[in-house]
Amino acid sequence: MIDAPLSRTRDTAFMKIAYLARRPIPSVHAHAVQIVKMCEAFAELGHEVVLFANRGDANPSSTFRRYGIAEIFGIEVHPKKLRLLKKPRFIAWLLRRPFMRRADLFFGRDIASLAATSFLGKPVIYEAHAIPPAGSTRSRLLGFLVGRPNFSHLVCVTSTLADLHRERFPALAAKPIVVVPNAASELPESGLDFEWPGRSGAVQVGFVGRPFPGKGMETMVHAAAALPDVDFHIVGAIRDDLDWIDGPVSSNLHFHGYRGHGELGGFYRRFDIAAAPYGRTVLNASRVESAAITSPLKLLEYMAAGLPSIVSEMPGVRDILGDDSEVAMLVPPGDDQAFVAAVKALAGDPQLRSKMGTAARERFRRRHRLVARAESVLAPLAPANHSSSSSSATTSPPRVGR
Repeated sequence: MIDAPLSRTRDTAFMKIAYLARRPIPSVHAHAVQIVKMCEAFAELGHEVVLFANRGDANPSSTFRRYGIAEIFGIEVHPKKLRLLKKPRFIAWLLRRPFMRRADLFFGRDIASLAATSFLGKPVIYEAHAIPPAGSTRSRLLGFLVGRPNFSHLVCVTSTLADLHRERFPALAAKPIVVVPNAASELPESGLDFEWPGRSGAVQVGFVGRPFPGKGMETMVHAAAALPDVDFHIVGAIRDDLDWIDGPVSSNLHFHGYRGHGELGGFYRRFDIAAAPYGRTVLNASRVESAAITSPLKLLEYMAAGLPSIVSEMPGVRDILGDDSEVAMLVPPGDDQAFVAAVKALAGDPQLRSKMGTAARERFRRRHRLVARAESVLAPLAPANHSSSSSSATTSPPRVGR
């Protein structure tokens, strides 16, 4: 197992990389942020990158503006909203795309697409953010994929996830596993286009994320009621999204709804404290329990913004922070009282907030930038795996297609 240091240690030969997502792009989900930003990072390393995805909730050409990323890679989305036979129809379309024949590397998060394209004989890298249920079709496909001779290596966002894959799939005994947490990019240069509802002089505590049980919104509701002199903000949901939380919501808790990723910089600049108070059980977008394998992207973005954070102690958080206690305050998962106490401590100590924010920003710049993550992800590739056609370092203009 390779515990990637997230530092640029060597140059990677130019490649044509096909990122196989089979997810809607663009969309409101956090995985879409990670996908498009990894494509941008691969392109920043000098590779020619094309993202293949399903049709999202807007025109694919809006993706770059929505996520605040450079238009330096191509996007091709399936021309139809697939409802029946989704996987085979997507894969059939994918295999007909001209770039797939020219690609030097297939990378992505979709097991079915990677298994199908592995027959093209090029190196394949699978990035795991969850483990498929034992006995499922996805599990059997993954067992087939990792046993292919051209399967290069597995990328896992947490060490727990790496251990689970190693135990489940014997073929991985002969293949590298790279443990590399999520990463973030620099803070977007964007502002707010509305009047800020927070009170002047009150400490502003912010949470960014989707409204799924266990992500931390329950704790934000509790803390707002317990600390009426502090303002709390949830970016990513409105009150109606939290119908699973009973009772009234305090007037010092403000909901800002879903915001495009490119808009978040304006919110981060208004926060004094950032929050990621996960519960003991965390449900992801598929309503699957994920506490043991979550690598919180929001924590990395808080660090990039130079914010002091309060975050629940989980395996994925430890993979990011290690033993560095100066970057964030850790609280037990699901412990509302501990979170309230941490907010009180930071709210009453501006110097501590400044010190933690500076330490967080410095750690982000040293270890958690997306370009460094992209290089670590590709590092195990042997030069022999690269196509002989990849000698030029000139990339083609990016394409946005349907």
